[in-house]
Amino acid sequence: MSRSVKPKKRVRGSLFANYMAMFLSVEIVSLLAFGVILAYFVSNSQKDIQKTALYNYTEKVAESYMTMLDSADSTGAYSDNLCYTLSSMSAAADADMFIVDSTGKVIYCRHMIGSDGGVAEYPVCIHRILKIPLEICIGIITDGMMATEGSLGGLYDENTFISACVVDEDIIFAVQPYENALRPVIYKFVQIYIMAAFVLILVSSLIIYIVTYNITRPLLDISEATKYYAKGDFSYKIKPYSRNTVKEFGELSEAINLMAESLESLEASRSNFVANVSHELKTPMTTIGGFVDGILDGTIERKDQSHYLKIVSGEVKRLSRLVVSMLNMSKIEAGELRIEPVKFNLTEQITGIFISFVQKIEEKDIDVVGLDYLRPTYIEADPDMLSQVFYNLIDNAVKFTNHGGEITVAMENRDNEVVVNIKNTGECINAEDIDHIFERFYKVDKSRSMDAKSAGLGLFIVKNIVGLHNGDISVKTVDDKYTQFTVTLKSKLIGI
Repeated sequence: MSRSVKPKKRVRGSLFANYMAMFLSVEIVSLLAFGVILAYFVSNSQKDIQKTALYNYTEKVAESYMTMLDSADSTGAYSDNLCYTLSSMSAAADADMFIVDSTGKVIYCRHMIGSDGGVAEYPVCIHRILKIPLEICIGIITDGMMATEGSLGGLYDENTFISACVVDEDIIFAVQPYENALRPVIYKFVQIYIMAAFVLILVSSLIIYIVTYNITRPLLDISEATKYYAKGDFSYKIKPYSRNTVKEFGELSEAINLMAESLESLEASRSNFVANVSHELKTPMTTIGGFVDGILDGTIERKDQSHYLKIVSGEVKRLSRLVVSMLNMSKIEAGELRIEPVKFNLTEQITGIFISFVQKIEEKDIDVVGLDYLRPTYIEADPDMLSQVFYNLIDNAVKFTNHGGEITVAMENRDNEVVVNIKNTGECINAEDIDHIFERFYKVDKSRSMDAKSAGLGLFIVKNIVGLHNGDISVKTVDDKYTQFTVTLKSKLIGI
């Protein structure tokens, strides 16, 4: 009786944990790498956006400055308005905006608004001592504008965004530290990315859990099954898995279940074989020992000794056949069984085997048909092995033919091929047994007393011997009518 044991909680053990850790590690590393790459591109993109925006603010100041220059009188009454413009634009752009002359000296900045609302000539700020390097001023005046990154000739301690444009040989500068421009954007990006990654990890962890469980569950179930099989318990069956499981695991589980069934069947056959062989060895040995002891101690009278010695001889031959069958089976399994082909008369061999069964044939009043019509057929094959083949087939035919029944023998010669048919009336082979009769240790019907002495090796050895001769053997049965074995030998025919 097969059974399917529910896998233990080891499903969530080391294998499951290792797979989960591996998948999650790959996912986290991938997310980190993706985040770094994305941050790099976002930062570069934001730098371009910020430089463009900063230059736009610079242009607005330049437009205001030009308007003021066009409308101002010789007294320069526009100065206070220009300082207010620089102050408001600096606040809007979150940058430091000021105006220098062609020599690099600051002439206007957002700090020049005095307490009275006018322009302070000497403001207390960095711009009082700030002077742009002359070569930078010349370069800007030559190009007419600038939008770049740098420290403005070392005047600033950190890299900054710098934008400049020229108005009447004065230069309007806008300087914005990276921190002011990028930190809010990067902080917001990191914040959003962490939230998205957290949600992604939660969802993917659930998916990874399900996938990992579906992967490890069959493996652990298979591992559990192999432990039972190692103990000789082949009743354990791996339960079938649903469509959610990897297809290959389902196929592997089915294959292992089939293997277990085969091993279970083979183990049962071996057990039956051991029991049958033990019985076959014990019964004739007991018979032989009893008769020999009876002859030696005088229990069996001299006039009856010949009869019992014949029985002893028959039992010895039966033991010999069993030993030969077992040796042949071992050679077949080891691939050591070899044929030694010679020229011989196959018809003569088959006829001789029938003659050896004359007593049993007469006891059951069996009519043998076809022997008289067999033509001499010489083939090149192993006579000893083919003798085993036809002895076994004829023995079965005699054994299962009904009392007063008929055995028909026919031989057909073809090109480099001979076909031998042995058909007998009487009890037939069941349909469920027909596909298994050539398997080792298989007995057609264990309940039939007439086959009680069979160890289930005869037809297995017959099939392998025929196969060594590049031949084939098949069986056909018709209920309550006849059973026919057909042997096709493709060995070289000689002198037909």
